[in-house]
Amino acid sequence: MEQEKDFKTLVAEYERGLIEAALQASAGHQRRAAARLGILPTTLHEKMKRLGLRRPVDGHAA
Repeated sequence: MEQEKDFKTLVAEYERGLIEAALQASAGHQRRAAARLGILPTTLHEKMKRLGLRRPVDGHAA
């Protein structure tokens, strides 16, 4: 039986997907990705740090 994920885990997974998609769509450019998401670049950086996302290399989020 699969264990249900808690609210925080589900939100973090969804947020990670949105950030990764925005970074990919903006060729890894964080300012453009932040603009796509409607957040400040500093907010994007903090969210990436919290989610364990590294800065993109060659346009790919890690």
